[in-house]
Amino acid sequence: MDSSSSLPPRPTPEVAQRIEELLREQLAERGVNPGALLPEEISRHMECHIAQDNSMTYFWKGEAILHVMPEIRTDSVLWRMFTRDDMPDMPSPDRSREV
Repeated sequence: MDSSSSLPPRPTPEVAQRIEELLREQLAERGVNPGALLPEEISRHMECHIAQDNSMTYFWKGEAILHVMPEIRTDSVLWRMFTRDDMPDMPSPDRSREV
């Protein structure tokens, strides 16, 4: 087995694009116009926690709004995405980042 297969999967550019779309949708549902946000507002209010398996949980002002997790298949990786309404219970952003 190739040593790179033991590394956690990384999102593809297409997955990253879908994550960005979902984050914009989640912000819009909260009455935030993502196009009007300044970069410093985004950096101040958006947090992303990354786990050892490269699953990611995005928080907006302390509220979990998107959870993205890799599902490793025999020959591929499926990235499952959960918005606020359907995500599993997630830790609050004030907990330490998983290592």
